Amino acid sequence: MRADRFKVITVESDFGAGKKGAALGPQALLEQLQKRAFTSFDVFNYTRLVPQQIAPKEETPYGKNIENIKNFQEKIVEHIQDTLRLEKIPFILSGDHSSANALISGIKDFHANARIGVIWIDAHADLHSPYTTPSGNIHGMPIAALMGDDHREMAKNNPKEITRNFWETLKKLGRRRITPKIQGKDLVFIALRSTEEEEEKIITKEGIKAFRPEDIKHLGIEMVAEQTLNHLHNCQYIYISFDVDSLDTQYSQGTGTPVPDGLTIEQASYLLRTFCNSEKLVGMEITEINPLLDAENPMHEVIANLVLDTYGNA
Repeated sequence: MRADRFKVITVESDFGAGKKGAALGPQALLEQLQKRAFTSFDVFNYTRLVPQQIAPKEETPYGKNIENIKNFQEKIVEHIQDTLRLEKIPFILSGDHSSANALISGIKDFHANARIGVIWIDAHADLHSPYTTPSGNIHGMPIAALMGDDHREMAKNNPKEITRNFWETLKKLGRRRITPKIQGKDLVFIALRSTEEEEEKIITKEGIKAFRPEDIKHLGIEMVAEQTLNHLHNCQYIYISFDVDSLDTQYSQGTGTPVPDGLTIEQASYLLRTFCNSEKLVGMEITEINPLLDAENPMHEVIANLVLDTYGNA
């Protein structure tokens, strides 16, 4: 893995999360990597993206902070495209997972005619829309936005017009307004173990491949990685999104939605190392570190160790 392939970008927003603090995660992780003299890629020369917050025109309970998210994500797309023009791979440290919509949208806008495979290492499926969300938190919606589907046949909410309009913008994010950006057959969930009924129906309907804890135990992590890459062999590019709640809760509570029975550090390291060695890699993201939620075993320190174990030092 060549160190000069990567460009570090911090996306410092927690607009999409249910708890404040994830916006602090990217800098906390970056500072740990700098402190430990991590040199496999440049953690000092990085692009920092911080949103501006505006007072919403009205409350949007089925898409909380959606106007601020829309405004920020439009800017993120531009920076992702700038990085790709430099022939660099974005290595993104993001606050909450809603930003993944912009990150992958920027890649799809740049590689408009290519199939983008997405490896979603996460306890959650993030397949909700404003019409199905139980919480209104947009970090539970990026995959739905990327797939361009509201799943209104399962609707239990009636979002306001302002929410519907901003949601349409999020689905069509990017200069080319492409939607959908990814297909269900080009998506793989790993460590999935906390879903709602609507999401399970979508997984079945769209034929999305999902490795759950029992699959990982049965197959072993090496076979999970191999089957994932085989499943995405028709994709020209591969994007990796690593939500830290994919890890088991024994490692830390420093994320907004921890779930037991997750990955070990060794399993996560193997997956990231294997996938990042792919020549198809077009982007890599680490997300949902919340330094406010765990002082005893800080997640940013756990993940700094994981990055060092995975990528070493040049």
